[in-house]
Amino acid sequence: MSATLALVILSWMAIIVLYLALAAVLREVRLLRRRLDERSATAAAPVELVLPQSFIERISHAGQERTVLVADASCPLCRHAAAALAQMATAEFRPVLLTYEPPERWTSLPETVELVQDSDAWSSLAHLSPPVLLTVGTDGTVGSLHLPASAHDITRALASSAPSMEGRHDSTSTR
Repeated sequence: MSATLALVILSWMAIIVLYLALAAVLREVRLLRRRLDERSATAAAPVELVLPQSFIERISHAGQERTVLVADASCPLCRHAAAALAQMATAEFRPVLLTYEPPERWTSLPETVELVQDSDAWSSLAHLSPPVLLTVGTDGTVGSLHLPASAHDITRALASSAPSMEGRHDSTSTR
């Protein structure tokens, strides 16, 4: 047998082994996908996020749901979100900025944005990375939750939650 023929046979054997390995990997992926689909079909409904009653009492306003921005003053995106929310604020629509920091850190906010320093409410949302834009019902249940990752996301989140900002219920909100 010549060296060329041996190399060709060896090359074809390697191709067949690689093909069989790829087929095995694709089979495993398909089985994993099926298992995840079965698990998600039997999973329990997500638990609603409810904020502390002390916070709800502080922000309650004429029995309407409120828009809450959870923000940290050291976060540039949080500052941008606060500025965008302040531009939308009016005397009728007063959003809330929730923080754990002293109010002196947010001196540039207009009076149309209600600044609330509440460590208990902040702790209930501490697992989320700020900024977080929420619509909070009168009972403390979070109706919509947006986790913007860019300035464009903030604009889109504010625009999508605009109906709920005016006191109407947004049934297409994300949880």
